[in-house]
Amino acid sequence: MSLRRQLGVSLLVQGAGSASLLLATLWLGAHLGPEQQGAFSRTKAEIEFVAAFAMFGLPQALFYFVKSSRLGGGAALRWAAGSAALAVPIATLYGLVQHPQGGLWPMVALALAVGLGVLQGQLRALLLVGRRTEWFNMVTALPQLVLLIGVLALVATASVKEQNWPWLFALAFASAAGFALWRLHGAASSAPAAAQVGWRELGQYGLAAWLAAALYAAAILLAQRWVEHAAGAVVLGVFTMALTLGQVPLTPVSYAAPLLFKRWMERPGARAAQRWALALFAALLGIAALVWLAAPLWPRLGLGAGYDGLARALAVLLVGGAGEAASRVLGVNANASGAPWVAVRAEVARWVVLGGGVWFVSPSGVLPMCALWSASALAGAAVFVFHARSAAPLEGDAA
Repeated sequence: MSLRRQLGVSLLVQGAGSASLLLATLWLGAHLGPEQQGAFSRTKAEIEFVAAFAMFGLPQALFYFVKSSRLGGGAALRWAAGSAALAVPIATLYGLVQHPQGGLWPMVALALAVGLGVLQGQLRALLLVGRRTEWFNMVTALPQLVLLIGVLALVATASVKEQNWPWLFALAFASAAGFALWRLHGAASSAPAAAQVGWRELGQYGLAAWLAAALYAAAILLAQRWVEHAAGAVVLGVFTMALTLGQVPLTPVSYAAPLLFKRWMERPGARAAQRWALALFAALLGIAALVWLAAPLWPRLGLGAGYDGLARALAVLLVGGAGEAASRVLGVNANASGAPWVAVRAEVARWVVLGGGVWFVSPSGVLPMCALWSASALAGAAVFVFHARSAAPLEGDAA
């Protein structure tokens, strides 16, 4: 299957998943207001943060070593299962520290959700090793579809409680992990023998990816916790809704990233990455300007009275989204060219701006926090641009 067709299938299948998650968030906001929607988004951010921390960069490392025939399928599955098991006590410790009064069962649900999320993340990377990418797309989209069904069911039965969200995420990741295991069944026994790599090689390769993912997830969590601390649950709901909507234009880039990584490992793509990054940056800046101009006409984007100022918040976040889009494309190329630590430096730059802003400026409203988040995203993008401009052009770039 050609790269263009693979990208089209990814856009279709994973787009359905992202649309499902967006619809679930909008449904909660429209029917129950920003407080419950904010609790749902905060739970999602917490699970993603702990899962990113507990993965230790293994999805990228497993993909690389299995793809290069240096790690067998059976060994890769054992690594995936081991990392998922390790994620459970890590999530439990996080729950004890962050939610000491939350109770036993919510903590169990959080640990299960994180462990199953880690397992799903490892297995989907192994599915990408094969030539057919549709199974990778389905395992990526399936948790989001399950979340939508669960949200609709809970709202319809008036069973929405903050304590239920971790259980719903656990169910979503369990369904995707089970499907992935079904598709991978027999792959280990049918695969040719491969030289086995040790934990040092896997750890060294995955460390950069782990740090970048953990720092990014932690930045989102820091921003959300600061908004809730400084302005309360209602403003948190507005901020997280704007963040969710701001991710919509970035989803096609996220779909394309694994396929581009696979392609640019085989054929260098530095020039193509720079062209794509510039085009995406300009396009999202244009969208941000249009949303800002339209904000007086549709300030709440069709949601309830609790979402005052949502349109302008989204416009400000889309400025940072322009930087995010460029960063993701340039980051894929950096990883494919053997420079994964560029992403870590970019996330450090984000944290310098974000953490410094929270510490010294202490923004208390939606728009100031959105502006700070966008500034931090642009700082991270600047690191990628500097690397792309300073790196020597590669011959034979692939479009």
